[in-house]
Order: sequence, then C-alpha cells, then structure tokens
Amino acid sequence: MMVAAVSVATVSAAAEPGSAVTDTVDRLTEAQRRALVEFPGLRAERARLAADAAGRRLDATAGAPYFQLQTEGLSGSGRQPNATDTLRVGSPFNFPGQISKARSVVRSADAWLDSADEAAAIAAVAEVTRRWIDLAAAVELEALSRARLERLDTALNLQEARYQLGEIAGTEVRQLDLEHVSQSSRVAALRSDVERARAAVRELCGAGVVDVRSGDLEILTSVSTTPEEAARSLDELAGGPILRRAEGQAELERRTAQLVSATAWGRAGIDLEWERIPSFAGQPGFDALGVQLTLPLPLGAAGHRQREQARARADAADAALELAARQVVLSAEEALAAARGASDRLSALEPALDSLSENDHVLGEQFRLGAISYLAYIDGLNRFDRIVEEAIDARRSLLLARLDLAVLLGDRSVFPLTEGSLDEEN
Repeated sequence: MMVAAVSVATVSAAAEPGSAVTDTVDRLTEAQRRALVEFPGLRAERARLAADAAGRRLDATAGAPYFQLQTEGLSGSGRQPNATDTLRVGSPFNFPGQISKARSVVRSADAWLDSADEAAAIAAVAEVTRRWIDLAAAVELEALSRARLERLDTALNLQEARYQLGEIAGTEVRQLDLEHVSQSSRVAALRSDVERARAAVRELCGAGVVDVRSGDLEILTSVSTTPEEAARSLDELAGGPILRRAEGQAELERRTAQLVSATAWGRAGIDLEWERIPSFAGQPGFDALGVQLTLPLPLGAAGHRQREQARARADAADAALELAARQVVLSAEEALAAARGASDRLSALEPALDSLSENDHVLGEQFRLGAISYLAYIDGLNRFDRIVEEAIDARRSLLLARLDLAVLLGDRSVFPLTEGSLDEEN
C-alpha cells in the first residue's frame, strides 16, 4: 500500500521519486551487505555451523588408516639375536550398507549447512534492517520535534514583542517560554535516541554506512508490499529459509540415526602384517605375511543404547520440525495482522496528513494575527504532531511486519533485501 503522506517534519519524495527511492534502497541494502561481512556474530555463527557439519561428516567416516612398526629385543648392549620386526598397515571400513548410509549423512550435512548458513545470513540482515528502521523512525521524530521547536521560537519572539508593546501580560510570555523549554528538552532526548539507534546499527555493519534520512520510512513503505492472499503466502513458507533449515536439521538427524543403527556395535577393520623372523641357533630366518580381519558382533547393551539414542534424536528433530512449522505459520499470521493494522492506521491518517501542511500554516497565521491565544496555538501544535507521530509509528510497524514476512517467505519482492542474504533460487 502506498501512502502519499506529507508532514511538516519529513522530506517528501514527490519531487524526484525515482532518484529518492533508489537512494533510500541503496543506502539500506549497503548496510545489509556490510552486516554480512562485518558482523562478528554472523562470522562466529557460520563458523559454528561449519564445525557442526564437519563433525557430522567425520561421524560418517569409518576412521583413519594407520601404520605400525614394532621392533623387539632392544637393550643397552644391542638387539637380541632372536629379535623380530613387525610392520602393520590397517584401516577400519564401512560395509556396503554402511557406505550408503554414510554418504546420505554427508549429503544431508552439506544440504543442512547451506540452509543453516542462509538462515543465519538472513537473520543478520533482518536484525540490521530492524535497527535501520528504528533509526529512521528516531530521525523522523527528532526532525518533527526540531520543527516544532522552530515554530515555538518564532511564536516566543512574537509574544515577547507583543509584551514589549503592552498587548499581552507577562504570564503569557512565561507560559510559552515554559513550553519552549520543555520542547528543547524533548529535542535533546530525541537526539540522544537517534545516536543510540545509530550506534546499534553500527554494531552490526561497522562505521561509515549508517546514513539514514528523513523521508526514508515513507519511501520504504512505497517500495515494500504486503502479500494480499494470506493462504497462498502461508503455503510458500516451506520455501523460506527458516523452515528449510528446520527441514534440513530433521533430515540430517534421520540419516544420522540410520547410520548409528548400522554402526552401533562398531565398524569392521582390516590389517596387513609383515613380520621379519631372524636366523637363530642354526635356523634360517624368514619373512611372514599375514592378514587380519576384524568384524563387530551385534552383542552387548552398548549398541542397543546407541540405537535408542539415535532414534530419540530423530524423533526430537521431527517434533522440532513440526513445531517450527507451526511457529512460522503463527509468525506469518501475526505479521500479516500487524501489516494490515498498520495499513489501516495509515489509511485513517491519510486525509489529515494530506492537509496537514496547510492547516499548520493557517494555525501559525492565526496566532501571528492574534486571532487565537497561545493556549489554542500550543493545543493545535500538539494535535498536529500527534498525527505525524502516529504516521511515523504506523509506517515503522508496517515496515517491520513486511520485513518479517519477507524473511519468513524468503521473498525480496515483499521487502528490499540484499541479494547476498538469500539463494538465487528464492
């Protein structure tokens, strides 16, 4: 929904819509791209995911081959005449049935890592975008407060001039001066809010890219969308990064359980041995070759316990997948409701916003000409500012809801997201 609202505290994008829109989107996506590179938390999460996937691949291997050299009969005076030398080379291995299950674990680990890495990236992008939107709202509120302070400056100067001419009492000047002091304090507080919000964005994407301006909220509202068909959108949630990660995790646990069941009592191993027997007491020496095959026996409680543990983990992953699906559906429904509520708020505010500049000008002229008192003037300013504040809050809520929907659906058409945060297939 596009809301063409004009306020005294925001810069309208109507003059140059194309360039203004492009500039806003470029500044936002640049912050998103920097977060993908600069945020240490994302790098740590990706490293942890890679380590987890590597551990699953390691579990799928039978083990490393080994080399063993054994020399006997060593003493301080030299080797004993009957000392032997033995060389062994061996390796554990998977049976054919175990090989296929091990390969399935490796493929599942690779697929899970891709989906988990994408989910981590989109989470970082979503977080920096939320902070960027909060910063944009803080910038808008500060601009609104500063504009109000400027109008109060003008009104206070006018009242002081009237007081000097004896047209009004000093109490009226004092009351307006108190309002001016209160507004100055609010401007300082809002300026502090802006700096805190700016620092929060810098934490994720570093310094030098936090460029947020008045009017960005309105522009982002115009370039983002709310999915019209809730049922169709919810059906598409399965292709979003959150559910794909949960599905990948469940599939990996199922494949791991199958492999553990096949290798619960251990893996087979084969050894090749060469032994050198020296000549001794007139008996000639000789070389001997041998082969050793080790086969695990499906006996003992340890194997059964491993199988039980693997099955329980697979069941837990399936339940977690079902829970994740329900949570994603709930989150999408909540985001849709929030987006529609915010859109309805903007629709209700739009008539007042369209005439706000004109009404603000009329109010100022009435006060300048003495047609209304300072109390009526302050009350009018308060009413106008509340409308603008409501619009800022509604746009912020709408953008946050659309951002949540874009993340859940993995769809850039809902909200501007940098390409590096989603697979090209989405």
